[in-house]
This record gives sequence, structure tokens and C-alpha cells, in this order.
Amino acid sequence: MIRRLVVTFVILTTVVVAALGGLTAAWLAGIRVPIASGTTYMEIQKLAAADAAGAPTNMFFIALVGSDFRPGVGGARGDALHLVGVNPTTHIATMLNVPRDTCWQGGKINRAHAQGGPRGMANALGELTGVPVSYVVSVDFAGFQGLVDGMGGVQINIPFPMDDENSGAAFAPGDQRLNGAQALAFSRDRHDFPTSDIQRSGNQGLLILSALGQLQREARSAVGEFKAAALIGRHAQLDGMGLGDVYRLGRVAQQLNPAAARSVTIPVGGGSCLPLIGDARGLFADFADDATLQAH
Repeated sequence: MIRRLVVTFVILTTVVVAALGGLTAAWLAGIRVPIASGTTYMEIQKLAAADAAGAPTNMFFIALVGSDFRPGVGGARGDALHLVGVNPTTHIATMLNVPRDTCWQGGKINRAHAQGGPRGMANALGELTGVPVSYVVSVDFAGFQGLVDGMGGVQINIPFPMDDENSGAAFAPGDQRLNGAQALAFSRDRHDFPTSDIQRSGNQGLLILSALGQLQREARSAVGEFKAAALIGRHAQLDGMGLGDVYRLGRVAQQLNPAAARSVTIPVGGGSCLPLIGDARGLFADFADDATLQAH
């Protein structure tokens, strides 16, 4: 289950993981892909923990952050929070979905973005779960829609009817292709579900994994590779990263197995500030040791 106002996920695992594979392929082929030569849809920042990642066989963690920033609305809280662990040895990726109102340091964890931007949000997620975050990918509403449209839409099998005037989600169950506006509406819908934001977070996870599988399938062709490369090359702002980082991430991304990927929402209780419940700490430890869940 899942939630968050911004569907940063879809393209996060989509463009950061799969599109980086396309960018790498283009770079290896000698194609010069300009960085952020168009409208910036997202930022990819390298954090200090990435320096310890070392060899390409070492696991690493990526924070996917969607902020609620848009014209006419003040603030920029971290309203879509996902933490992806990548194990290059087993070619498995695991994603933890963190509700925005999860308790952290006496308040809601989403405030970390307003206080410290994407890096501050990534550090808060790392502190909560006990993992070293190496990269953070961040988008806002407009950037998310631009990325999805740049992909040509996202193919997803919607498992239930959705009809929410607040988010604009109006979908019958079944396999369909969503454009940027529709994908955002799908990922923001919480009023259709008794568990509200928790279900919304799960829905966003479904969207991300669907996008990852789609990008990897399409990137098997030369046209698909270049399309993915151009999308991230023209619309991603890199911070603290060089071609070496892009190359490493892209090579790992190309080898990931979408069928083995898992999306799990962390267990939280009720209230204004959602406390961790159940075996949350055990879940984090299981995730931290090899970026894979064996006992959860």
C-alpha cells in the first residue's frame, strides 16, 4: 500500500534505474547526450554514502522523493517517500514505502524536506531505517507529469475501480496506459480507500514497478535505449555526479529483474503522527543487510 501526492516513484525507478541503463548504452556507443538541456523534470543527487559503495557488486540505496511543491501552494514537504535497495549481485531491487506522516524525531518525517531539501529528506529516511542512502531522486508535480509523458505514458494493470473527485482519479479495473496527468491522479487517490494514505502508498509502488518493467522492455531496442537516454539526459539535473556514477548505475539497472522486485509499505499505526508498529525494526534490519527482504 502506498500514498504520496507526487508519483515521483514511477519515474524514479523508471528513469533513475531504467533510463540510466539507456543513458549508459548511448554513452558506451559514443552518443553525446546533453545533461539537462531541456526543462528540468527531476534532480539526481549523490550523497556522501555513495563514496563507500565502491565496486559495482556492492549494494546501495536510493531515496525517491516527491515534493508537494506546485504554483500557488506554499512549502515543499516530502509527500512521496520511497527507499529502494539495489543488490547488484542478485540483480534484485526492493522498495520500502514510507508514509509521509511517519513519526521521526518527534514530528512527521515529511518536514525534513522543507528543512533540508532532498538531501535532508534522504538523510531522514536513512536515519529512520538504518541504511546509508547513496543517491536521492526528487521530482515535483510538474516534473512527474513531464517524465511520464516523456515515456509515452505508463502501462499499468489497475486492480480496482477508482472514482475520486479530489485527485481526479477515474479508472475502471484493467490494463491501461496512463498519461502524466492520469498517473498523478492515480498516485494521489486516497479517498477511495478505507486505509487512505497507506493504500495510496501501495498504489504508487505498483506504478513504479510497472514503469520499471516497461522501460526495461522498451530499452531492449536501439530506439528504446536512445529514448530513455534522451529523457534523462535532457531533463535530469545531476548534482555531485559524473559520468562514472551514471555508468555504474546504468549498468546495474540494465541487469535488474523487475519480476523479482518487491514493494513493501512499512508498518505504522494511526494518529496524526504515525508511529512504527509491529516488526518495523526487524523489517529495517532485514532490508539493510543486503537490500533484500528474506523474512518479511
